[in-house]
Amino acid sequence: MTLSEVLDRVDAGVAPSLELLKAYCRLPSISAERRAQSETAAFVRRLLTEEGFEAREYSTEGGPPVVFGQQIVDEKLPTLLMYEHYDVQPVDPIDEWRRDPFDPIIDGDRFLARGCGDTKGNLIAQLLAVRAWRQTVGQPPINLKFLVEGEEEVGSPHLPAFVDRHREILKADGATIEGGDHLADGRPRLELGCKGILYVDLVCRTAKVDQHSSYAAISPNAAWRLIECLERLRAPNGRIRIPRWYENARPPTAAELRYLRKTSLRVEDLKEYWGVRNLRGGSDSYRVVRTLVYSPTCTICGFVSGYTGEGTKTVNPAVARVKLDFRLVPGMRIEAQLEKLRDHLRVEGFDDVEIIAHEERLQPSAISLKERVVRAAIESARDACGRDPEVWPWSPGASANGFFNEVLGVPSLLGPGVSYDGSNYHAPNENIRLTDFRLGARHSAAMIGRF
Repeated sequence: MTLSEVLDRVDAGVAPSLELLKAYCRLPSISAERRAQSETAAFVRRLLTEEGFEAREYSTEGGPPVVFGQQIVDEKLPTLLMYEHYDVQPVDPIDEWRRDPFDPIIDGDRFLARGCGDTKGNLIAQLLAVRAWRQTVGQPPINLKFLVEGEEEVGSPHLPAFVDRHREILKADGATIEGGDHLADGRPRLELGCKGILYVDLVCRTAKVDQHSSYAAISPNAAWRLIECLERLRAPNGRIRIPRWYENARPPTAAELRYLRKTSLRVEDLKEYWGVRNLRGGSDSYRVVRTLVYSPTCTICGFVSGYTGEGTKTVNPAVARVKLDFRLVPGMRIEAQLEKLRDHLRVEGFDDVEIIAHEERLQPSAISLKERVVRAAIESARDACGRDPEVWPWSPGASANGFFNEVLGVPSLLGPGVSYDGSNYHAPNENIRLTDFRLGARHSAAMIGRF
């Protein structure tokens, strides 16, 4: 009966929590631009304090504050750590937004604002779950900790040092990282880890200065040279051509595939959300999900060379630059894959292409289906949503799982969450569905009870 009462209080608290989410999303905390970081950290600390947490801001050397809060009910009880981030992505291209990205609006069953899904909505939903327990029985039934940082969207460069210095306060029996998605039909998704990310710039210079394009018959062209290089990295079917790239990739287990075969993801939904005609993996949802989860990637995030302004300029460019991200599956390590990339370009004769590896990087990591935090998340989905969750072995995105799984030894998963496959993370018109927000808060409340 207690859990039923808690869930009822969650439902009753949705409307005021959405108003709180509006205030949170009005803060333009873009980490890539170092905007609104201190005021957003202070806002998060106040939120935690108001819900009964002992909360404080920790400074980082050269970075924004990390916010940590805890409620220790009884040292003998299990402890659940919840990780979120208060920073958001840049808003470009701004002309594709329906309205100001930092002026939140509720439109029908959609809440629109930068950061509402990634991941400000998750924090507000989790605090709603905590509040429901306090209103029902006076306190949560377990110990709770929150860690909220401000640089996840740029690779969490200061988080490793923070984690290393504060291992003692971060001890826990399990952790939730950011939040999981919902599928189109509202089924919650849990992800037991994440892919890693290696981000590099490749720069090719073929001359001291640009030339008039009439000299292209005899002078090298940096853009074409870089395109030749890129064609040696990835085949048209998406397969990465770098030797030994896949040798340490963790293969799927039978149990993982049993869960994936139950997927209720629909290929047609993704096509509609993204406005694409075809997906790699074809029209079979299981094949598409398996490809998405288990495939490392090499993605051109941006390519710049020569003149890209209005009108024409007949130029043969001397410099070309491309930004690439490599998504790595668990078993791979960033440092080893970077060396394989360097070796491959050298062997292929592209010594003239400079590799600039970014410091913003996150290692891939995943946990077993047998972990306590996984069992609690699956069981609580049934309590809160009345159905089994979608369970993926890891997320196709990168997150902070590695810090918790491998550095702290705290098994972590992604979820429960408030977003869905059409939330437009990192894109214009980021949004969440109000139904998913409510179910995500219920899922968090039930998980607190189950853990």
